[in-house]
Amino acid sequence: MGTDKYNLVNQNNCKKPNYKIVDNEVYFDINVSPDKEVCIIASLDNNYICWASITDLDERELIVTIFDYILKCKAVTVSSINLALGSRYKEVMKWHKYRISKTLYSDGEKRYYSQATSTYLGKNEMYLAKYMSGEINKFYYSELSKCKYRLMDNYYFKILKGYKNLLKQKENVEYYIEMKPLISLLESESYLKLCPNEEIRNMYLDCMKECSHLYNRYMSSVR
Repeated sequence: MGTDKYNLVNQNNCKKPNYKIVDNEVYFDINVSPDKEVCIIASLDNNYICWASITDLDERELIVTIFDYILKCKAVTVSSINLALGSRYKEVMKWHKYRISKTLYSDGEKRYYSQATSTYLGKNEMYLAKYMSGEINKFYYSELSKCKYRLMDNYYFKILKGYKNLLKQKENVEYYIEMKPLISLLESESYLKLCPNEEIRNMYLDCMKECSHLYNRYMSSVR
């Protein structure tokens, strides 16, 4: 077996699409854990993925090989994220992430654009996998440094706890509208998913869970 042995999308969890996805552009969601695990998910659309793998951030050559393999090989087997990740799905969904996808460049052509550094990754396909791999390191260490500055304030755990209590304060569905500024603020601090302080990291995740609860309750009421 070659590189495809790392792919968690396989015959045991494959799905048969009920519409055409063969010609869809592949895009990547890169999920990074506080323990430096990297989950690469290659999607064809919102429903189907053709790749999911979990490796270590320091396995640079392997990650380059994985990107190169996905970019060069046409997807044959597809699945969904939850089926492919199985028992690790909920865990991975709590990791910090960014996306690499094709968008229009100034010359009118589509090129891969990385949210990690807000840059286009170049036109040269020979080096594209290497560029994509490099983005993961830049993302991890840049976002981790934000945690360091946030932790200079010893009271931030108390602040997050206050946010959590505030998000749970009212049960009426319209409370989501009132809390939208706070939710937006918390979303902008998603780097805390990498925080080495587990207490702060878990409190942040608790806050985001409450944000999701408010949103889902509101959307259920307006549908």
